Amino acid sequence: MSYRIAHLFADYGVESEALSSLGDVFRFTIEPQPNRFDAAAFEIDLMESMPAGRYDLVFAHPKCAKWCDMPNLDPEQHENQIDRAREIARSIGDEYVIENKPRAPLNDPLRLNGRMFGLPIDYERAFETSFAVETPAWNQPLNGKTVSPYYYSDRTTEWWKQVKGVRGDYPKQHIAKNALPAVYVEYIARYWLESRNSRDAEVPQDNNSR
Repeated sequence: MSYRIAHLFADYGVESEALSSLGDVFRFTIEPQPNRFDAAAFEIDLMESMPAGRYDLVFAHPKCAKWCDMPNLDPEQHENQIDRAREIARSIGDEYVIENKPRAPLNDPLRLNGRMFGLPIDYERAFETSFAVETPAWNQPLNGKTVSPYYYSDRTTEWWKQVKGVRGDYPKQHIAKNALPAVYVEYIARYWLESRNSRDAEVPQDNNSR
C-alpha cells in the first residue's frame, strides 16, 4: 500500500528521502528547495494558511530556534510554531509526528540520539507522536568523541551524508545542523506502520463479502 505523507515546515525536505519509502510525499513550506524525493512541493506560509488535502501521516518540523540553548540566540526573537504545527497535523492527518529540540514544549516526547543507533553524533531530538513509540532499549557507547553538528566544517559533505543516511544534494551545513538522521525517521515510521496495521485489523469486515 502507498500512503500519502504531508511534510511540513521543511524547506529542503531531507527527510522526504526516508518518508518516500512509505508512499507519496507532499511538502508544504515557505521556501521549498528542489527535492527529487517529493511527489510535489508547495510554497505556503503555514502560519497563515492550511495545506489542502488529507494525509495518512503528517511529519512536521516547526522552527526550533526558540528552543535552542546557544548563547547568541534570543528566544524572544523567534516565534513558537509548535502549536500551529499540531493544529495543522490534527486537521489534515490521520496520525502525526512533530520534531523539535529536546527543550521544546512537546507532549510526552520521544527522545532519540545518535548513540542509540551507533552513530558518531549525539544529535538529540524530541518527537511528539499521535501513536505509541518505544524508546530504543539499547544505547551503544562509542570509543571516540562524538562530533557536534555545530562544527560541521571539520568533516566533509560525504561524511555527513553517510552519517545522516542522505543521498540527495543539499548544503553541508543544512545536512549537519538540521537534517534528521534517516534512521530516526525509519525507526518512528516502523511504529507508525505497526499502529496503522493494528487499527486496520480492528475494522469490522463486511459479513456479506465472499
